[in-house]
Amino acid sequence: MGKHQKQLVGNVEIHCLQDTWMKLPPTDVFPDTDWSAFGEFLDEEGRITLNSACWLLRSQGQTMLVDTGFGGRPTEFPILETPSLPAILAELSVKPTDIDLVLFTHLHFDHTGWNTVDEGGKPTPLFPNARHVMQQKDWDFWIKDENLELGQAPTNLLPIEEAGLLDLVAGEHVVNSEIVTVPLPGHTPGHVGFAIASGGERAYILGDAAHHPAQVTMTDWPCGFDIDPSDSGMSRHRILDRIEQEGALMAVNHFSHPGFGHARREGGRRRFVPIT
Repeated sequence: MGKHQKQLVGNVEIHCLQDTWMKLPPTDVFPDTDWSAFGEFLDEEGRITLNSACWLLRSQGQTMLVDTGFGGRPTEFPILETPSLPAILAELSVKPTDIDLVLFTHLHFDHTGWNTVDEGGKPTPLFPNARHVMQQKDWDFWIKDENLELGQAPTNLLPIEEAGLLDLVAGEHVVNSEIVTVPLPGHTPGHVGFAIASGGERAYILGDAAHHPAQVTMTDWPCGFDIDPSDSGMSRHRILDRIEQEGALMAVNHFSHPGFGHARREGGRRRFVPIT
């Protein structure tokens, strides 16, 4: 399947782009959880796989990115391959200058890393023609003095503002008639997903509203990186119920590549059914 895969939702193209990936002990991500019923997701060392995906969208003549991955700078996270979003875009014959919009589910550093690259020792926007659309609540949180370095705002966020490429929005923001943001707070204050509706078909990009397919079944399981686990849990319940009821496609950043699938009931329990 390589590092990219495409799904069509009506007239909208959704490409999953694998920036990098990692393996971690499950309780490093989901503290105090029992994985005995989810052995299918554990490797021989008892670890789970987490993808780091970005999404290339083509809709109504525009080329968009949702999230920009880890980026090209060193990271302390145990990633297993060098982040490669620009190379994957090149494989699809997409140049950085071709991107019209960069949309964000939230502003954690592993979703904003390729916002900039270092040129002459200075972080410089990688997508110079793109409006970078961020939620006001997340922006306000990550540019607080106490959160600046934690969120890597000086390298990933502030240069976008300085270049005049920043658009701050709130809540349900209409990207176009096929794509609308869906507020899913909790993982971060302004975390959102993206609802895609075209040609009678529907899909949802969930960002970090869920981190692993086990949470489709164990919806109450919080992630250790959630800023507000209670709000995150409520958001996850709400969006997964909606996806299940609509029979919609879901696309999730950290589910194993390519992260496309459906939420379906089997034996009275909801589970994630991947599309490979």
